[in-house]
Amino acid sequence: MKLMMYVHNRSEAGPAAPFIEVARMMGVELTVCDRSSFTERPDPAILPDTIKQEAPDVVMAPFDRHEQVLVADAAYHLGIPVAQMFAGDLAGGAYDDADRFVISNYATYLFCADYAQYHRTVSSQKWAAEIHWKKRIEIVGATHYDNMDHEHRGETGHTLVLYNPPSTLSRGEIVNEIYDIKELFEKDERVLWVAPNGDRNSDIVEEHAKEFEMLPKMSRYEFLGWLKGAKRLVGNSSSAYYEAPYFEVPIVQVGVRNKYREPISNFMIRSGASRNIIEVLKEELE
Repeated sequence: MKLMMYVHNRSEAGPAAPFIEVARMMGVELTVCDRSSFTERPDPAILPDTIKQEAPDVVMAPFDRHEQVLVADAAYHLGIPVAQMFAGDLAGGAYDDADRFVISNYATYLFCADYAQYHRTVSSQKWAAEIHWKKRIEIVGATHYDNMDHEHRGETGHTLVLYNPPSTLSRGEIVNEIYDIKELFEKDERVLWVAPNGDRNSDIVEEHAKEFEMLPKMSRYEFLGWLKGAKRLVGNSSSAYYEAPYFEVPIVQVGVRNKYREPISNFMIRSGASRNIIEVLKEELE
């Protein structure tokens, strides 16, 4: 099986990395176009040529960013099946929800992290059945848990902050949410603030983060080490709903971004999602 996928930024790189590792271990011929160091979006005009050149059996368009909408659009109009990880998620406070739904409409294979997301996806894709487009929708779990290796730091008791600028808010509204975060801290509390994801208005977040111990951009391996030792995770990152429950770290959700994201159920906090996805795709293609 020949699979192709794009990775566009740090938010995608984290949950994509375990899937990439497992796919290659299972003998999948996987082409990864890593654009996580790029600041501009992929050029829609050249995407079809790039995908045609690779000639994959399936294009994986995971997650919920606008860049993945462009990838799914290009593959779909080339007649190449599209697969989507984390279909049916609901977040709020960003453009992600609409972009995720658009990717789902292009996709033939839709993989959901949990039961709520599955039921939402099935409901949203009823239109496809009316035109006899047979889609396969499966609950597979979250790829995050397929590799939770972390750098053991031996440090505990700190508050870890990860706040990314919501795409639907103005600069002033983002500042208001940051002040809401600052009001949560106690005197002499050790606060470690993770650098934001680089989206528009990240400069505002960095400006305020420098008032504390600001952690630079880091690998998932390093981030998980800081998270495991934290007494709580504060902010608006989806890691509060996936990685934090794994380490049983309490969360404090602030603001509109990811306000409506559902916590992963205890039953689904386990490895195996990547293998489940690969097995479904192999079965379908065979």
